[in-house]
Amino acid sequence: MRRVTLFVSLLLFVVTAACQSPPEKHFPLQAEVISVDAPKKLIIVKHGEIPGLMPAMTMTYAVADAKQIERLQPGDKISADLVVGENVGHLEKIALVSKADNAPKKQ
Repeated sequence: MRRVTLFVSLLLFVVTAACQSPPEKHFPLQAEVISVDAPKKLIIVKHGEIPGLMPAMTMTYAVADAKQIERLQPGDKISADLVVGENVGHLEKIALVSKADNAPKKQ
């Protein structure tokens, strides 16, 4: 009986360990805002290379808190924390670095 209890305990430990999700990874992100959809909690940004994750590209990201993007507009420069877990990423800790230059360009 003791062997059965030990075997069941070991089996439960292995199953529990296998079911746990891998820990989330955090990557710093510097980007330019392309568009914002606050009601859907989405933002499209053009970012540089994220070492160890992906090359520079323009991409849509979900945001954890829509209030962080409500006042952003195309051309704004931001920094953020890209959180990746289970092949899904979202942005947190979004900070405005500089506002878009909407002044007409002189020729």
